[in-house]
Amino acid sequence: MKLKKEIEIVRKNQKWDEIPWRKHYRIIRNLRRRIFKATRRRDIKRVRSLQKLILRSYSNLVISVRKVTQINQGKKTAGIDKHLALNKEERTKLIKYLSKHRNMWKPLPTKRITIPKKNGKERPLGIPTIIDRCLQNVHKNALEPQWEAKFEGSSYGFRPGRSAHDAMSKIFNPIKGERIKKLWIVEGDIKGCFDNIAHEPLLKKIEEYPGKEIVANWLKAGYFLKEVFHKTEKGTPQGGIISPLLANIALDGIEHKLGIKYKCRKDKRGNFWQTSHASIGIYVRYADDLVILTDSEEKAKNVRRRLKKILKSFGLELSEEKTKITHLYEGFDFLGWNFRRYKTSRRKRGEITYIKPSKESIQKFKNNIKEVFKNLKGKCQQRVIEDLNPIMRGWANYHKNVVSQATFNNLDDYIFGKLVRWAKRTHPKKSWKWIKNKYWGNLCPGRNDKWVFGYTSQNDKVRYLEKLAWTKIERHTLVKYKHSPDDPDLKEYWENRNKQNEERRLAQKLTKGKNKIAISTNYKCRLCGQELSSEGLNNLHKHHIVPRRLGGRDEYKNLIYLHAECHRQVTLKGELNPDILLKLGVKALYDKRKDRWIVHKTIK
Repeated sequence: MKLKKEIEIVRKNQKWDEIPWRKHYRIIRNLRRRIFKATRRRDIKRVRSLQKLILRSYSNLVISVRKVTQINQGKKTAGIDKHLALNKEERTKLIKYLSKHRNMWKPLPTKRITIPKKNGKERPLGIPTIIDRCLQNVHKNALEPQWEAKFEGSSYGFRPGRSAHDAMSKIFNPIKGERIKKLWIVEGDIKGCFDNIAHEPLLKKIEEYPGKEIVANWLKAGYFLKEVFHKTEKGTPQGGIISPLLANIALDGIEHKLGIKYKCRKDKRGNFWQTSHASIGIYVRYADDLVILTDSEEKAKNVRRRLKKILKSFGLELSEEKTKITHLYEGFDFLGWNFRRYKTSRRKRGEITYIKPSKESIQKFKNNIKEVFKNLKGKCQQRVIEDLNPIMRGWANYHKNVVSQATFNNLDDYIFGKLVRWAKRTHPKKSWKWIKNKYWGNLCPGRNDKWVFGYTSQNDKVRYLEKLAWTKIERHTLVKYKHSPDDPDLKEYWENRNKQNEERRLAQKLTKGKNKIAISTNYKCRLCGQELSSEGLNNLHKHHIVPRRLGGRDEYKNLIYLHAECHRQVTLKGELNPDILLKLGVKALYDKRKDRWIVHKTIK
């Protein structure tokens, strides 16, 4: 009892900068794994007791507040109470308030706004209050590992360790060979999925969950649109942290009801899962978009009829506009890519399947670039580079796993035309030769390209606009069947996979020198133990182990990357504090002869 009281006193007086993040992340990671393991064993009592434990965990609360108020992109968007927590004092107050009142909290209505869709219509978005978002993340950490142990292996949207590229690879594997049978595709789109999910079937699926009541209250909380209150009888609010998880729970089971089964096979590479011969086809779902590959047109029509009946039981229906039955020779679009079978002389049968960026995705990118250049009229060259580089880098990284080199070259030509027009408008009385020499040159180190748009700053630093064609084409490795990061038996698998993904992600965004610093820490923040990109590259700080004011040098052994919040903790406690150096995994010794600190050893 004395120990518990002492812990409570420490927590009450603990400031935001003193929170031991690595410890809290480790506690939640272990609890999630225990819930996953108990669910796989079908030990319902154990699952419930562990979920109750994680719901009242202080570590879960602290991590949820950090994610909502510091990491998430919507941290500056308030709900109907207009309350935000953007500084450390407000975050500390929020933690103290939730520690006392989270069990008595009643969810507030969301603030409804609308955002435009690509078809010209509007998508409703519900923004919960900052307290509701924090509590939703608390409950998500309790509910998600239980369902990660149950989810179908064919669902890839809004799940930890899975992405759109996994869905793309799952579709590509059965249609990439020469002798393929799955030539008919059912493209399905669920009409207003988030807004029309029936509450009763969803709540029935989570009836064993100890926090079922507050989840039901979030679903029934209603929303304010133009200061008018509206009730919600169906649907989950888009914009809530827990909404994608609830949507996945509601849609789970479609594959089973369609009669699609898997069997394990072995080859030289090890075990792998594939659909049995008795199955009607191959099913892939990403959020509310789904694709089913079948052998014949008759089977495809039969699948569509059965799919309509299954979705009706969830209170949903297929969109007639977007649901189609197509042949692979005609091609189909999914998640911004076009899958199609082409004729070729490279193969014996004269056929090959390619995945390319879809025409719609390319046009959307061009429209985005056009809008950016409209806002760049009269702006300086530095602003042009700062605005265009993130857009181009993001689009190239999304499409680098498919056949996109020709598309990258064409879009580089398109952007070059826009840059020429911008330069001529900026200097209407100058000749083309003068404009070319001012704005273009051989500015990218290691590339023999004299048409690089950029400049050399006063500090002799070269700033330039990257080209899409510089992006290296790499094939994505599909995540195995039902593998989940919460599975304690797959620690090594996920450590290797996360390291590879982080390496690919940062290698495209960091220079070789900066990437070398990231490699030295295995692409992780040494203080909190999380991946460097988990909080975005804008929140990374290059930290000098021995500060420059004490003689620290800009050399690799003296540099590591930390998250901005973690770096703030290090500077407050003292860079050469023995406890800090131990957490960072380094040793620093003072050399009296040379009168300076020397980094003695980096512990990997």
